[in-house]
Amino acid sequence: MGRALREFVAGGLYHVFARGSNRQPIFAFDSDRVDFLLCSERTFGRMRARCLAYCLMTNHYHLVLETDDGEVSRLMQGLNSSYALRFNQRYGRVAHLFKNRFGAVDQRTTPQLLWTLRYVVQNPVEKGLCGAPEEWRWSSYRACAGLDRAPRFLDVPRLLSYFGDTPHRASVLYRDFVADRISV
Repeated sequence: MGRALREFVAGGLYHVFARGSNRQPIFAFDSDRVDFLLCSERTFGRMRARCLAYCLMTNHYHLVLETDDGEVSRLMQGLNSSYALRFNQRYGRVAHLFKNRFGAVDQRTTPQLLWTLRYVVQNPVEKGLCGAPEEWRWSSYRACAGLDRAPRFLDVPRLLSYFGDTPHRASVLYRDFVADRISV
């Protein structure tokens, strides 16, 4: 018997995550993270979805995405399979890279979404990998805070629209919100 189909709606916002099989690393080196970002760029470029936030850890990753057409499963299948194929070829592996299927949590309210946006970029801090979100190169925080150029698949204006009506003000409020100095 197959798994039950999950329902995703057009216009939905989702916190999506995937973990390595047996909690094993899905990123062995920084070059793997670069490759994952390139796979993300290609996948989002073909789909009707926007990425509002991401964080690449060692054995899992997080995405916050908004979909125009509800095709989250197709997007995730494309992203995970293309990255896993490349990772397995690079390291001579034949086993599954990802544990089961991806997880997805519908962001039903703005407060829930804002909590998730903070959680995603604070994840490396919480896990003791760095002291502050701006120290972790492998999340969307630096681009959304105006510290780095954003990858093409990251929709910084959409994320910042939750924090203010001008890019500079929104970026400042976003940094303060992530640092837990203000609530929005």
